Amino acid sequence: MHIERRGGPPDLQTAFTQFVLTDQKGRALDDHRNREAALGKFPDFACFRDLLLIEMKHLESDQSDRINEVFKKMIDPEEQPFFYGSRDGRHIIDRVSNGAQINARLASKLAGTLERQLRKANAQFREYRERAGRKNSVSLCVILNAQLLEFTADLVLYAIHGKMKPAADGSLRFPEIDGVLYISEKHATVLPDGRLAFPMPIYTGAPAALHPWKAEIIAMIAQRWSRRRTGDDFVPGALDQPFDVIEDVEKQMPRHEMWRLEYKRYPYMRGLSDQQLKITFARCFGAACLSFLHGSWAKPPQEHATQQMRLFTHIIEETNKRGLDLRTVGPRALSAEESAAAYQGLPDELVALLTPKAA
Repeated sequence: MHIERRGGPPDLQTAFTQFVLTDQKGRALDDHRNREAALGKFPDFACFRDLLLIEMKHLESDQSDRINEVFKKMIDPEEQPFFYGSRDGRHIIDRVSNGAQINARLASKLAGTLERQLRKANAQFREYRERAGRKNSVSLCVILNAQLLEFTADLVLYAIHGKMKPAADGSLRFPEIDGVLYISEKHATVLPDGRLAFPMPIYTGAPAALHPWKAEIIAMIAQRWSRRRTGDDFVPGALDQPFDVIEDVEKQMPRHEMWRLEYKRYPYMRGLSDQQLKITFARCFGAACLSFLHGSWAKPPQEHATQQMRLFTHIIEETNKRGLDLRTVGPRALSAEESAAAYQGLPDELVALLTPKAA
């Protein structure tokens, strides 16, 4: 499902800060940064007379370079896909022989980012608790994501579970964290009743599992945030259905980006078979060559060239959605029958230029 929003990603950090300070009557420990920093590390917020401690982390570093580096290093050159633009990494992984290993490596890379956030939060909670004097408190690490599509809810929950589950000897890597709340507004789904929902998985750590009242406070914060942000209750179990990436639409876009968005809104070639798409691709390529190659044929008007570039952008979007390698659907992959169908009505001189010579 295509879901889009205008105005760019929301400022979740400001929104969550206002939620804690206004709705929960919390206090920002950053307001006393000089005093607190002199004493040691500290979380972002304290609520209910230090009963609840909250550390807020924000995922904002683009992961594209790290992901592309893994693909470049791990995919056999003979299996490297050929495509234009960008496509879902799952389509690449599904078509290479070592896809499972690549998937594991990518998950490890992204999990490493989350582990660094958890390590920092654990140290902040530990040092603040040691000097705060309160014996019972709940420590909640809140991870916010407004713009990174790679950090899906299921991947984050899986990674957090892997980092926080007890070791074989019962020890904990992050014993000071009672729970983790992941809030993503880069992904969304439509519930059966038509409401738009964002993923918000909760991970309850071992300390909170031993003290159910801690888990109740964490669930309460998730519920209150849901009501503040959407006006409705938190929906348990919504992670069972797939979430789609939200497309951020800028006020002004380059022409080719507008054409990409246009096709995502109305993917009219989705019903074509791969063979039909191949013929459409070749037909578009041949028609465009009327404008860009030299020959004795009459040059079409500029509007014709623009129309073919627009169609080419739509075709590329469809091939990327299907995960097709352009070497298998491009003009050079045509059979004699497909060439005849694709180039019907084009000048013979141009068809001769487009048709590969027999070896």
